[in-house]
Amino acid sequence: MLAGVFPPLVGGIQTQVLLLGRKLVERGVEVHVVTRHFTGLRREEELDGVRVHRVGSADVPRGVRAASYLLGAVHALRSLRRSIDLVHAHQLFAPAALGMLERALGRKPLLLNPHNHAEVCWLQQRGLWGRSLLAAARFTADGFVSICRPVREELERAGVAPDRIHDIANGVDTVRFRPASEDERRELRRALGMPAGPLAVYAGRLSRVKGVDVLLDAWAAVREGHLCIVGDGEDRDALQAQAAGLRRVRFHGAVADVAPLVRAADVCVLPSRAEGLPVALLEGMSAGLAVVATAVGGTPDAIDDGVNGLLVPAGDPDALADALRRALGPDGARLGERARARVLRSYSIDAVADRVLELYQLLLRPERERDLRKANDSRANVAKAPPSALAQ
Repeated sequence: MLAGVFPPLVGGIQTQVLLLGRKLVERGVEVHVVTRHFTGLRREEELDGVRVHRVGSADVPRGVRAASYLLGAVHALRSLRRSIDLVHAHQLFAPAALGMLERALGRKPLLLNPHNHAEVCWLQQRGLWGRSLLAAARFTADGFVSICRPVREELERAGVAPDRIHDIANGVDTVRFRPASEDERRELRRALGMPAGPLAVYAGRLSRVKGVDVLLDAWAAVREGHLCIVGDGEDRDALQAQAAGLRRVRFHGAVADVAPLVRAADVCVLPSRAEGLPVALLEGMSAGLAVVATAVGGTPDAIDDGVNGLLVPAGDPDALADALRRALGPDGARLGERARARVLRSYSIDAVADRVLELYQLLLRPERERDLRKANDSRANVAKAPPSALAQ
């Protein structure tokens, strides 16, 4: 797998790649992850059976880091090519320099898996350069994964044939993110130093695209309950300044394991301006929380408004406040129960891993058939050769 970001860095892509990697290892797959190196992290390690190779340099100017990562990835793939059957790239930009990867791999099946339709849009908007990279991706990739409807639509708009796109959503560990009993919730809150009473949690990056500023504007109109904001990012200082006049708001910072915080809450809120299919959304649903989210990206694929969650327009603090008041009230438990049922039916990581493995086998089948034909041809040629040729 190629992934520009990976644990211990915190984020949706990071969580999804490691979770999928673990499940594939359980199914007998040898999984290597080639990712970007950051200061203080080990270059080589193994996490739950997933072999991690961190490449490139963090100690170079920002504009050089992408090239440093790509060159390091090519070198790592060359060294691993005898162990590799297939490459699964979890972002579209870096793998778009596919000519170099082709040379490194000696032609292995390549699966491209953008985690947000904005990745495709971004390349389309880069003029001839971006369109050339997309053309290279269409020509070289053996398949594409769409995690939600907007990703499929953007890939098709970029010229990818519909039958080359495989719809496989993100998945969630439904055991780690399971509903907490009332006793468990009280104990979790006590251990985490969190207040009693209705509790809403936001877990994600603190950046403009995530809409936390809109959430704080909305929270000013919510008169009951507490809000816990989990995560870090470039807008942290500005958001803390914005929240200075608000009561019942706590910034928890980034955490390695968000599950206890999610399971301790009653409501999961995602006020994003843009998304793919948020892992935080699936985690909140899996934990049986009432979910309030903006109707962007793949979120409407998972949430039926008023049935298993509440959807609001992006950038609308009044609508967000109304939905939060409803979710924190008597309707919350019913919404959470239905959210959990939806995840068990459609977004379990075990079911996702099975589908990914089936796709790997499908992509590998033509290569194995070619190898079998070559072997059969070789045996046939030997059988046809005269005895003198065999002796030589």
